[in-house]
Amino acid sequence: MAIALALVAGAIHFALFFADLIPGETTTVPAFAAMGLGFLGCAAILAFRQTGLYLLVPLYSGALVLAYVVTRGEYPVEPIGIASKVAEILLAVLTLALMRGSDSAAA
Repeated sequence: MAIALALVAGAIHFALFFADLIPGETTTVPAFAAMGLGFLGCAAILAFRQTGLYLLVPLYSGALVLAYVVTRGEYPVEPIGIASKVAEILLAVLTLALMRGSDSAAA
């Protein structure tokens, strides 16, 4: 499920990179492609069970959620952004749960 959420978040960012889907906000900039690639990296970390790198997933997701919240005074709140942030928050929570589970298994 966490891998799917990373792929959803990545797909949303790639869609935004390829088309300005948010009125009042330019998204066809390289930063959105980079964010999409970041989520593909998160999916790879999870898919290949690189447990030593799991912490990067909630940090990355959380940073992008925070960036979204901070920029909402300047840009509109819109459904695609909310969908992306829900996927990112769930990704962070599930990854933290996986980390906790792997810690318990190791003990």
